[in-house]
Amino acid sequence: MVHVVLVSGWQTVNIGDVAHTPGALRAFQRYAPEARLTLWARSIDENVRKMLNRYFPDVEIVEDRVVPGEPLTAELERLFADGDLLVHGSGPSLVAKVELAEWRRRTGKPHGIFGVTVDPLRPYVSTLDRAATMVGAIDGDLLTELEREVLDTAAFVYCRDSLTERFLAGQELGAPTIAFGPDATVMFDVVDDSDGRAVFAEYGLRPGRFLCVVPRLRFTPYHQIRNYPPAAEDVRRSAYNAGYLKSDLDVLRQTVIGWVRATGEPALVVPEMSYAMEVAEAEFAGTFPADVAGLVHILPRFWDLTEAAAVYRRAGAVVSMECHSPLIALAEGVPSLYLRQPTDTIKGQMYNDLGLPLIELGPGADAAAGQLLQKIVDDRPAAAERTHETRDGAQERVRGMVEVAIAAVGSRNR
Repeated sequence: MVHVVLVSGWQTVNIGDVAHTPGALRAFQRYAPEARLTLWARSIDENVRKMLNRYFPDVEIVEDRVVPGEPLTAELERLFADGDLLVHGSGPSLVAKVELAEWRRRTGKPHGIFGVTVDPLRPYVSTLDRAATMVGAIDGDLLTELEREVLDTAAFVYCRDSLTERFLAGQELGAPTIAFGPDATVMFDVVDDSDGRAVFAEYGLRPGRFLCVVPRLRFTPYHQIRNYPPAAEDVRRSAYNAGYLKSDLDVLRQTVIGWVRATGEPALVVPEMSYAMEVAEAEFAGTFPADVAGLVHILPRFWDLTEAAAVYRRAGAVVSMECHSPLIALAEGVPSLYLRQPTDTIKGQMYNDLGLPLIELGPGADAAAGQLLQKIVDDRPAAAERTHETRDGAQERVRGMVEVAIAAVGSRNR
């Protein structure tokens, strides 16, 4: 029996980051049911731990951390001795590069990357079209020594967007497989409808007859979320956010107005990150026209992944300025639309790669979003069919990723 160790779990203030983990676990459960799975969790809390124990009772969870240059804990000694393959879960970067390097150096066993973004353009901001031009113009080594080590020696490197794939393909790496592979969130299907019951009851929602919208600032205010004194860069980012807050959120506002007027159905403003509802309350409350206001609800709290997924799966559509709520909706076969801000990373290219609707925020974005949403409203069965086809195609790609991962263990043993 192959023992796969998944290193994942980056933070819990973002349900998108939480979704990477159960998505990858589900992928291996579905496509390599004979494999034994252990989660090496970087950061989980009690709610996430309960969710994982509920849906993945056979998956052991290890939370000990590696300190380079120091001995492993007894728990990690056991894990390194017993595991056959270390897989870096989907994420915004090589978050666990230290863990990958320690695994390689101490065990010599294979490791691989399961759908990440490596953005060589940060902190520059741009549209994806401009980003593609920039990536194509890169001429030189833009990887750190540690990044190069873990990528060069990986058995496989799956990039969740084709711009990352293009960048890494030009970095002269030795990995035998560098290819596009979807973010594992597309596999997140461990949902119980009862988890969304309270929201449905509170707002009188009907399955398939409401819209979910997800707001976002251009830069995440981590100093507020994690309660530390803002550094100069935090101050700059807060000022930048203020410059675009009203124009960005007005695209969502106009989308909500268009939905309510076209359908007579409610819209629910919900978070992907923990700070979002404070922003929504401040910017949306009392700003909708009289004929719309009574059908716009703002969830006044953060929610966990399973509650969000249970609501998304019965929504008519999801429109999000965050990148992962549309993927959670996709996994449930629900039409969605991603509104990308130019401060976001090149990860947004995954929407073009998967064939999912994406609109770059800027002039005309509200009209474009309204047109795409109207297309969903005009023919809901066709929109659902397109979404199911896209999901099935993405999940078939994930199947191939799992097969390559398992084969990497077999190649080493031959």
